[in-house]
Amino acid sequence: MSLKEKTMAVKKRVVVVGGGVGGTTVAKKLEQDADVTLIDPKEYYEVPFAQLRCIVEPKFAERTLIKHSDYLKTARHVQSAAESVSGSEVITASGDRVPFDFLVITTGTTFNGPSTRAERLKMFEAEKKKLSGANTVLIIGGGPVGVELAGEIATDFPEKKITLVHSGDRLIEYLGKKASQKALKWLRNKKVEVILNDRYVGSYSYFGNLVRRTLAICFQLWFS
Repeated sequence: MSLKEKTMAVKKRVVVVGGGVGGTTVAKKLEQDADVTLIDPKEYYEVPFAQLRCIVEPKFAERTLIKHSDYLKTARHVQSAAESVSGSEVITASGDRVPFDFLVITTGTTFNGPSTRAERLKMFEAEKKKLSGANTVLIIGGGPVGVELAGEIATDFPEKKITLVHSGDRLIEYLGKKASQKALKWLRNKKVEVILNDRYVGSYSYFGNLVRRTLAICFQLWFS
């Protein structure tokens, strides 16, 4: 047995399920001190805070989509979803049985997007193309995601008519009134039409292919 094999033999086996912020951080932090396996159906980690910027500037995603193999030096990545857990192993959708001494579950929200980095980049390119061809943009929801997205589009596409509809009496209501007022003033200065105390009550399916639903970040867009 080599020195490396002897060293690995005494290391605890840590299985991390989920390749989001929490899972990737744990895997990276522990890989030098444990025998780490990351289970994630995607081949990449995506910086979630950059998603809206990537819609208007897809090239930005080249820096925010990072393959697990690029930052993990000794940890192993099993590209599959975890299907079940016993007392000592994780069984994946691909049939792998991954034994562990310690199990870390960091699955977070559900993501139904592509499993490869290349496909995810193409998705952002497609969204940018759709947005570029739109004359008007309707954003439903004035929470942090809706407000940020309206700002991103208004900055990169100042010529487009953007409407933000929010059911509450102020934007980003979980923050203080001062923050809401600043956000409203900034958007209106950018010619974004902000409609408060109102809501869209129809069916999103009415718009057919014009509707994009992204449940992972909880907003709906209508490009027309």
